[in-house]
Amino acid sequence: DVAGELTNLIQTQRAYSSNAKVIQTVDEMLQETTNIKR
Repeated sequence: DVAGELTNLIQTQRAYSSNAKVIQTVDEMLQETTNIKR
């Protein structure tokens, strides 16, 4: 059904956003670590 598909789509989108945020945070931490080493 359409409602179920929309729910799945929203859940997938939220999971993707969360993963993207985690990756961004790790990237920022690695950059800070690199800056500290200099």
